[in-house]
Amino acid sequence: MRCKNTFMKPYTDLAPAYDSMLRHVDYEKWYQYLKSIMHNFILEPSLLLELGCGTGRFGAKFSRDDYNIYGMDRSIEMLRVARARAFKNFHIFCGDITQYSLKQKFDFIFSVHDTMNYLTSIDDIRKVLQHTREVMNRYSIFMFDMTSEYNILNNFDGKTTRYTSGGTRILWDNEYDEKNKLVYSYLTFKKPDGTSTMETHVQRIYEIDEIEPIIREEKLELIDVFSDYTFAPVYDKTVMSNFVLRKR
Repeated sequence: MRCKNTFMKPYTDLAPAYDSMLRHVDYEKWYQYLKSIMHNFILEPSLLLELGCGTGRFGAKFSRDDYNIYGMDRSIEMLRVARARAFKNFHIFCGDITQYSLKQKFDFIFSVHDTMNYLTSIDDIRKVLQHTREVMNRYSIFMFDMTSEYNILNNFDGKTTRYTSGGTRILWDNEYDEKNKLVYSYLTFKKPDGTSTMETHVQRIYEIDEIEPIIREEKLELIDVFSDYTFAPVYDKTVMSNFVLRKR
């Protein structure tokens, strides 16, 4: 059945439906956590950078509260949605988090909603850390999250979720290759005109023990790893691990 679909690159058809599909997410609560992380470790944050800003939900909130923030994403389609939110102090641009270079030094850099899980090799993780270190000053903090294997096995593997957005019916099927720690998400978009498209998204699950040595090797310090957007430690049922880093 899937071979009858037109295959699209990730986020082509997902982008305009993304906010609708995630309307259950409490972005304000999530934003307040990001702010608490930032202020807990930085005295007077001024310039912010989000890696993988998507549709710009966080950039708009930081801008609303008078922070100067830049949002980077490699998906033009997602940035088209974010453009409606890019006003005041929120600036967006297209870029790849594994190979970017900026002149500015940022006080707070963050990457959330499992953006880092889309990097399917340790080498790509290393590249992000290398490039991010170059845009950090001596007081900067880099915070990123990673989804856990527990989350995938209990909430995604073998499951199908259905959505409707603007007359398009969306099926989201998930499979987990436990041996290779790869998550395959198949999104099928059945449109009002009778056509169907599909996007395949691939993510990799990483253990904290895999990430820690890479952080050290790239001359960064792991301050802590928190669980599920709290300040509690990670445990066996953690859904999202929140890494907090600074320069050494």
